[in-house]
Amino acid sequence: MNEPRLIRKYANRRLYDTVRSRYVNLADVRNLIAEGTRVRVVEQSTSRDITNSILLQIIGSMSDEGALLTTGFLTDLIRTAGGGSDPGLPERLQTALRNALPPPALHQ
Repeated sequence: MNEPRLIRKYANRRLYDTVRSRYVNLADVRNLIAEGTRVRVVEQSTSRDITNSILLQIIGSMSDEGALLTTGFLTDLIRTAGGGSDPGLPERLQTALRNALPPPALHQ
C-alpha cells in the first residue's frame, strides 16, 4: 500500500510538502485529499503526528462555503464522545460516512 504523503509543520506554523519540496497551505492539503492522496502531518520539532488536528482545521476552514458540520452536530458529538461511554461511536460514524458518500477517486 502507498505511504501517505508526508507534510511537515514547522514552528512558524508553515506546512511543508516533502514530495513537492515547497510550502503549502490548508487549501493545498485539502486539494491533495480531494484528489485521493492520503496525507500524514507531523510536527518537525517533535515528529508528533498532528494529522487529525490539521484535518479538523481544514473542516473548520470550510465553514465559509456552508457548514459541513453544524454546531448542533459538533456539540452532540462532543457530548457523546467526551464521556467515553460509547466506544463503538467512531466506527459507526465512519461507516455512516462511507455509506453516505460515493467512493473516492483513486490517486495514481
